[in-house]
Formats: sequence, C-alpha cells, structure tokens
Amino acid sequence: MRLEVQILLRNSLEHIQAKEYGIARELLLKAQSLEPVNPDVLRFLSVVAALQYDYENALIFIDHCIVIAPSNGIAHSNRGNILKELGKYEEALIALDRAIELAPDYAEAYNNKGNVLQEMRRYQESLALYDKAISLQPNYAEAYSNKGNALELLRQHNQAIWHYEQAIAINPRYVDAYWHKAMTELPGGDFLAGWQNYEARWFKTHPLQFRYSGIARLQSITDLAGKNILIWAEQGLGDTLQFSRYIQMLSSFGAQVTFVAPKALLKVLNALNQFCTLISDGEEIDESQFDFQSPLLSLPLVFGTTLETIPAQIPYLDFDHDKKNLFLREIGASQKLKVGVIWNGGFRADSPELWAINKRRNIELDVICRLKNVKGVDFYSLQKGDPAESELRTRKEELWPDLINYADLLNDFSDTAALMECLDLIISVDTSSAHLAGALGRPVWILNRYDSCWRWLRGRSDSPWYPTAKIYQQNTPGDWIGVIEDVKVDLASLAAAHSKR
Repeated sequence: MRLEVQILLRNSLEHIQAKEYGIARELLLKAQSLEPVNPDVLRFLSVVAALQYDYENALIFIDHCIVIAPSNGIAHSNRGNILKELGKYEEALIALDRAIELAPDYAEAYNNKGNVLQEMRRYQESLALYDKAISLQPNYAEAYSNKGNALELLRQHNQAIWHYEQAIAINPRYVDAYWHKAMTELPGGDFLAGWQNYEARWFKTHPLQFRYSGIARLQSITDLAGKNILIWAEQGLGDTLQFSRYIQMLSSFGAQVTFVAPKALLKVLNALNQFCTLISDGEEIDESQFDFQSPLLSLPLVFGTTLETIPAQIPYLDFDHDKKNLFLREIGASQKLKVGVIWNGGFRADSPELWAINKRRNIELDVICRLKNVKGVDFYSLQKGDPAESELRTRKEELWPDLINYADLLNDFSDTAALMECLDLIISVDTSSAHLAGALGRPVWILNRYDSCWRWLRGRSDSPWYPTAKIYQQNTPGDWIGVIEDVKVDLASLAAAHSKR
C-alpha cells in the first residue's frame, strides 16, 4: 500500500470517528483514485456509506472489497450488518456465519449476528452470541448493551439494566448504554433516573440537533417570575402534542414563555396562546432576548416529574367549533357508534433510523379491516400519509367498502381535531393522532407494538398521561391479529351499550 494511501486512510478514520462523514468520503475517494482495488479503501467507503444510511452503495462497496479479498472476515461481518439494515436477515446470517468461519476470534462478528437475530425476534438465541463476543473480548461494552436490549425484549428488565451498567462501567462515555438504560427505566416508572439518562439522546450516534445553545439551559423551576424562556419542540409531532402540557405549567411560575413548534401543529396548539407566544419552527430567533431555553422533552426532568406527578389535566388542547359543526352536518344523524381509525403512522423518508420501528408500529390494511365485522359501528378513516392513504384509495372497495373516508377533508391537525370531536371513539396505532385524541380528552384505544414506546409504560392498559386512553398491547412480537381480536370483543360490547341509549 502506498504511503499516501495509508495516510489518507488514517485521516479518513479520524474524520469517521468525528462523525465528519463527508470529509472522510472525499479522502477515501482520493485514495481509491490512487489504488482502485485496495480492499481497505473499499471497506471504509462502505462504512461511510452505511453511516450515511446509503446502504445500497455500502453493499456495492463491500461486495467489491470481498471480490478482491474473499478471505477478509471483517468485510463479511460488515456485509452482514449492511444486509441487516436492508432487511435481508437470512442473507445477513449467511454473511456473518462466513465471517465467523474466516475469523473465529473476531468478537464483533458474533455481536453482529446477535443483532440480526434480535431483528428476527429470536431474542433468546441472540444471548449466546453476545456471550461468545464477551468471552472473546471481556471489555466489549457494545455487546453488553446489546445483550441488555435482548433481555429487555425478553421482559428480563433487571438483568437488562445490569448489562447496561456493565457497559457503562467499561466505557463511561458509551452513550447508547445510557440511552437504552433510560428506555428500560422510564417504562418501569423509574422517572427520576430515566429522565436523566434520557438526556443521552443529544449524544447518540445519530443525535437530534441541539439548538439555541447560546442561551443558558433551563435547569430549575425556581425564581422564574419575569424570566423570558424559550421552549422548542425537538422530536416528532406526537412528542410535541404530548409534552406541550408543560407550557401552561411554566407560565404558572410567572415565566414569559415562547414556544417554538412545528408549523403543522400551530393551529391545533392555539389553546396554548394564553400561556405563551407560539411561533413556527424555522422563524428567526433573537437569542439575546431570552434568559433560559429548554428542549421540550427535557421539561419533565426540569420539573422532576414522577409517575405520581404526571400533569394529566385534560383537555389541554382545543378544537375549532365551526369546523366541528361542518363535520357534524357532513356525518348526519346515524345512531351507530362512530369510530375513527388510524392504522399507519406514515413513512418518514428523511428518517431512515426510524424505518424499522415504524414498520413494527404500523398495521396492514388487510389486518385493521377485520374491525369491519363489528356490528353497530360506523367507521371513519382518519388515516393520513402514504403509503397507507394511497393503498386505501386503491383497495377500499375490496377490503372495507363501508369505511367512511374523510382523508381529503383533513388538511391539517385542526381538521382532524374537529372530526375527532364528532366521534365516540378513536382507535389508533402509536402515532401523533393518538396523542391528539388524548390531549383533547377524547376516548382513544391505542394499538401498541410488542417493543412498546416507553411513554405507555409497562404492563398497563391505562395511561397516566392520557386518562381517556386504553392500551392494547401486543403479547407476541408482530401479532396484530391477536390485538385486533381483543379490540373487536370490547368494541362489540361498547356498540351494544351505545345502541341501548
């Protein structure tokens, strides 16, 4: 290998570690121009492409590497990782078995195979792979943390926490271990520790963007009278709807609050205008005007929220009464139970790190349509977003001809809120519409995946965040049919009771 290529490789690795992937790629491409068939250059180009979520090109680079160096076990292990991200799990296992065959002492290959088995919901099998990785590399923090994830999915929560703590003891700067520990503590109701570890979200491999760092961070709720505080939404629309309840609490301490929220939510957050100045995300902010700032989802930490002190006074959002009246005229005078349904949270093309979770969260139209067999119910689709909305248009007559589809009338969340006010019940997967229904105080049944989001807590069918919510939890990974059958039983009882009024 030429000296210049060695230097370019070493420099690119430093930029990869600094998460400066664009610079690393330029250095590697320069190295490739000097040595087009260098397997190390190709492997690192594959790594950079994968870190940028460009898995298709990552696979091309690693395949080229393996053609040149077919006995490189590390390259086969990397190929297994890429195939996992592409959802090609069986192929990934073949690649990782080949890596283990070629490099039986390479601990990372066993760890990677364990991760693929987790994605395949073979949690128990994955444990032996992590144990093997740890036996080869006793200070392997990532393997301890990944084993913790498998144990959490096996409902062995205390063992999961122990493994996260082992990872942290080995590497106190290993952010993912703190994050996963929070994801075990919060659903168990250990909020005081969980909120602290939840701050690790700012330092993860693919972190959220921390903004307004020129303003002092809000750390306490003491002496807030007259202070100008900037609160900014940081995550998804559902997160914003859920935690916007803290705006009124801040205002009650005498603070002058400015709340930066997604433009899509401004109308439906209108009720908060009496407690804050509500502005759209993207508007220019004069940081010099503020004493403190806080990301929205750090407010539970600032307030020291425990399971017992969750602010759950609902409704804390309002709806447009004129729009509600328009929908009432459209709906007419049916005496049946009126139920809105949302079965898909949509596809976020710009958030590939969420694709796997979203896939587990969403329900196929073929499955949700089983609800149609419940008598005495008028079903209304509140489903927005593709691919689900387009699929409904093309398959409605085939699968659910009686479903009343008002999607074309729902141009923003204020429209959805007004329609929800006309309905007796909302049935929704874990998406922003479920939070909207809860914040409005509407009865909402939440269809919840096996690896539930922390906010719904563990082993509960109710929600202290939303008193009008009922949670239907998958007991087996991927089993939505069992959930829908449980819902049908309860819905039939509710419809029968409604018909007797």
